Amino acid sequence: MSVETTSSPQYRRAGWWLWLTLTVIVCSVVGLSIRNGQERSVTAAYQSAVVHWFAGEPLYNMQGHGFLYLPQAALTYAPWAFLPHTASELVWRMCMIAVLAGSLSRMTKLLGGDGRWFLMATAASVVLAWGCARNGQSTLLITGLMIYAAADLSEQRWWRATALLSLAFAFKPLALVMIMLAAVVYPKTSWRLVIGLIIVGLVPFATQRPDYVISQYQACVQNLDVTFKVGETGYWAQFFGMLQVAGVDLPSPLRTGIRLVAAASTLLACWQAARHLSPQRAALYLFSFTACYLMLFNSRTEGNTYTMVGPVYGALLAEAALVRKDRRATAWMIAAVVLTLSNYELGVLFTPRDRAIWISPLVCIGVSGYLVGRLLSEITAASGRTSEKGSDERLTNDISHARAA
Repeated sequence: MSVETTSSPQYRRAGWWLWLTLTVIVCSVVGLSIRNGQERSVTAAYQSAVVHWFAGEPLYNMQGHGFLYLPQAALTYAPWAFLPHTASELVWRMCMIAVLAGSLSRMTKLLGGDGRWFLMATAASVVLAWGCARNGQSTLLITGLMIYAAADLSEQRWWRATALLSLAFAFKPLALVMIMLAAVVYPKTSWRLVIGLIIVGLVPFATQRPDYVISQYQACVQNLDVTFKVGETGYWAQFFGMLQVAGVDLPSPLRTGIRLVAAASTLLACWQAARHLSPQRAALYLFSFTACYLMLFNSRTEGNTYTMVGPVYGALLAEAALVRKDRRATAWMIAAVVLTLSNYELGVLFTPRDRAIWISPLVCIGVSGYLVGRLLSEITAASGRTSEKGSDERLTNDISHARAA
C-alpha cells in the first residue's frame, strides 16, 4: 500500500473539499432549477410513492417508468418527503453525497491508502457522481451503503454488514446482487441476511393494512416484470444495449444464459479473492465485481448509474499510480474515467443520440478484464508467498530433527 507522507493530511483535506464542492454545486443547481420551475429530478417519483403509500393508494403505473422500486422505498424516503419541498430536495442530496464520501474514506483506510489515495479516488468518484447527484437518484446512497458493508464484512462485523445491505436493498433492489454474493462468500452472514430481508419484508405491515401491503407486493412483481421488458427493448447503457447499437440483438433466452454465466463467474472471482487474499482485498473485489456486474447486466442501466463504479475506477487508479507505479495502468484508468464521463458527448459523434450509450459499458468490460487480471496476479503472488513460507517451515523442521538425531 501507499506510504503515509507528511503532506498526506493536505491531500486528504483536498479530497474532502472536492466532496464539499460537489455538494455546493449540486445544491445550487437544484435550488435554482426549483426557483425557475425547471426541475430535473427523479425524486418526484419517490415523493409521490410516499404520499400514495400512506393514503393506501396504488404505487405503480405498470408502464415501466415512475416508481420502479420495492414498496419499502416509499418508507425509506419518507423522512425526506415530509420536509418542505426545497429542503427535501437539498437535504436528500446532501445525505447521499455524505454517505458516499464517508464510505470512500472508509475504503481508503481499509486498504491502507494515504491522503493522495483518497484524493485520487475522490476525484474519479466525484466527476462520475455529478449527474446522479443532480437528478437525486438513490444509486449514490446504495453505493455508499454497499461500500460500508464490504468494509464491515472484511472486519467480520456480520450484523452491521447485514443491516447496511438490508437497508440498501430497501432503497433499491439492485443491492440484492451483493447480498447474494456475500451470503455465499461469507457463509456466516447467510442466515443473518435472511433475517435482515425478512425484517425488510415485514416492516411495511407495521405502517399499512395487510391487504394493501400484499396487493402492493403483487403489483411490485408485475411492475418489475414490465420494467425488465422495457429495459430489454430499448437502448440502455449495458452489455446488451451496446450490442444492439452494433446491430446484434440477442434473443431473451440467450441473454438470460449470458447473465447466469456472468453471475457464476462473478461469484467464483469473489470466492477466490476471499480464500486467497487478505480480508481487505477480498472486500474491495466483492464490491468492485458487484458494481461491474450491475453496470453490464442490469437491464435498466443508465449513464448516471455508472456513479456506482466511480469508487472502483478511483481505487484502481490510486493503486496503479501510487502503489504499483504502473504508468500504463494509470493512463488506462484515467482514460476509463474520462470516457465514462464523456459517454454521451463522444457517443453522439458516431451514433444517433438515442444510441449514444455504448462507451460506458465498453469501458466497463475493459475494466472488468483488468480487475480479473489484477485478481489473478494477486492470487499468484499470495500463493507464491504461502509456498515459500511452507518451504521455510519444512526446512526449519528438518534442521530441528537433524539436530535432535
